[in-house]
Amino acid sequence: MILESRSIVFSDEELFLALRPVMETNGTNADVPLKNIFARLDSEGEVTAVIQPADGSAEIVFESRELGPAVLNHCIDQGIPLPRGSYKELAIRGDHIALIVRLETGAVQSEIDEDEE
Repeated sequence: MILESRSIVFSDEELFLALRPVMETNGTNADVPLKNIFARLDSEGEVTAVIQPADGSAEIVFESRELGPAVLNHCIDQGIPLPRGSYKELAIRGDHIALIVRLETGAVQSEIDEDEE
């Protein structure tokens, strides 16, 4: 079996764009001036995103249960192909959040008949 793996790494700007709909749904000001956005792992090892507003207001934290659908929807909106049957997970790559897409392909059995060897 062959395992294909792809990392879709989000710049800070793209991640902020992906999170805007979540902010709007939660009633958070989506036009907040951005000082910094960074990724970290929570106490359970799940990826979270933290927005630090430039105006000094409280940080906005997005847990993986909000972050995952936000980046998936952003990929779909941007026309980035995501195989339907693939395994998807969030990860941190350097200072950025990444969506890891894994797809198993190929046959489990060998294509060579034992009598042909």
